[in-house]
Amino acid sequence: MINKNPYIEIPSDETACWEGWEDIGTVLKSRIREIPKKKVIITIESNLGTHITPNIQALKDAFSPNVTCRARNIFKTSEQIQKLTGRKSNGTTSLSHPSFTIEDYFDTQKLEGLRKNIDFIEAGVILIYGIGAYKICEPDILIYSDISRWEQDQRFRRGEIENIGLGNLQDSYQVKSNWFHFVERKICDNIKRSVIHDCDYFLETNNWQKPKIATGDIIRKAYEYTYSQPFFNAPFFDPELWDGEKKEHNKPDDFNWGFDCNLDRNNVLFKFRNILFESPAINLIFFDPMKILGKNVFRKYGLDFPIRYNFIDTLDFEDLNLYTFPGRDRVRDITDGYYQDSECYYAMESGPQSGISLGLKQGISPEYFEQVALEANSKKSKRDLRKLLNRIDMKKHDHLMIPDEMLHDKGNNLMILAISTASSIHEISLFSEDSEPSEIHRFSNAATRLIDSKDELFNLTQTVDFYGVSAELLGPTYQSEFDLIRFYIDKPLKISGENMINVLNMIDGPETKITGQFAPFTVHYSETFVVPAGVDSFTIEPVNGKVGFLINRSKLT
Repeated sequence: MINKNPYIEIPSDETACWEGWEDIGTVLKSRIREIPKKKVIITIESNLGTHITPNIQALKDAFSPNVTCRARNIFKTSEQIQKLTGRKSNGTTSLSHPSFTIEDYFDTQKLEGLRKNIDFIEAGVILIYGIGAYKICEPDILIYSDISRWEQDQRFRRGEIENIGLGNLQDSYQVKSNWFHFVERKICDNIKRSVIHDCDYFLETNNWQKPKIATGDIIRKAYEYTYSQPFFNAPFFDPELWDGEKKEHNKPDDFNWGFDCNLDRNNVLFKFRNILFESPAINLIFFDPMKILGKNVFRKYGLDFPIRYNFIDTLDFEDLNLYTFPGRDRVRDITDGYYQDSECYYAMESGPQSGISLGLKQGISPEYFEQVALEANSKKSKRDLRKLLNRIDMKKHDHLMIPDEMLHDKGNNLMILAISTASSIHEISLFSEDSEPSEIHRFSNAATRLIDSKDELFNLTQTVDFYGVSAELLGPTYQSEFDLIRFYIDKPLKISGENMINVLNMIDGPETKITGQFAPFTVHYSETFVVPAGVDSFTIEPVNGKVGFLINRSKLT
């Protein structure tokens, strides 16, 4: 079973992390006293969604600044921001990835006026906070308030946060989420990349009632420490990706929609003495991409590493929705990425009559599919659609490629490890949350993609030598951006890191040790772990019998 709370213990000779607003206030007051200036400027640069208002009130209560300035007060109006981006907040214009900075959001006259007011103050503590705060003036103490993308998404869903400068708290989750992913994400990431190397403190408020602050030096030490060893991401579970009926059946140990390795959205947990500090895994890429991705992977994919692992559990429930991923051109248009989606499903467990639907049967026209889809929606019944698709029976350890633009479902009586190269936010589901058909014409086009030969997609293997043992290269190589290799061993196997990131999942067997120039690392069945490019080599040592692994890495040729 997946360890839902893995952590990396960071050695430290002194206290460098504190929990609770009272201790945070004490730390900051002590730091202020150390600065030999009459006027001290504290800047809290904030990632989107960090509950700025309650956090700042708690900090004001803790160390009582003389003057408080909010970055939002110098933003342009909502109408000006929408005109700038070429989008409306209701999301009616086409999705795109424009290149803006937070400074584009600033009203220059308001900014200049604020700077003059700050210059006029001769003494006291000035607190500047919010998104873009670090651009207002040079701080004496710079704090970066961070949050994981997963928690950002939850706060959008709960209606707790709005988009930058739009004042659109009442907009739907989908509208706000689309705006974030296609307008604001790059803005927020660029800010983070600008401050991550130099900030004095990191403020972690995923649970804002139990905040933690750590020195910038100890967090950066934690990143460096992580580059030298295998590590687990802290998995997150997203029942919202199922419909309402499934959500009622969720259990604490369910695998359903468990994201086990997604550097874009997962956290890593650092343990400083007795405190667990959450840091977005993407920070490891932003801080030093070469040490985690490797030179060649970074050159090809940049800061967006396209390997994502998640579990889809239909062992006790059948998902009746249908899905498709956009093709390469669509991905390029909406993400600026040039890689194609090459999702594959690996069956970790299976039950009776388990299988997946993929592509329309011969003789079923797109027009007929569209008619049945509309009827299925009006009847609030999706089962009739399944009769139109090809059925592929799957059992444990079967492997299936899902080509882009191919109509498919999530299977039934299966626990699937889904490995994909494109974010799930780009996946299109036939029925949206309110059970209305979504872009039926796109599904009609996808429905024309037939399976000419199941052998090209299902259990296609090629025997390869993998560091002296016989292994299998899974799937058609032309479909994938990465090599996915399956191997079984009953004695230690030393693997070269090949100067690139490696992602592994244990698909069979008992507890296993991973050893090398780092503390021994224990892996259990179904756990996914990352080996950074900074690890020259690692050895898999079976503890008690034969074990099986999948390893995912960039193509070597």
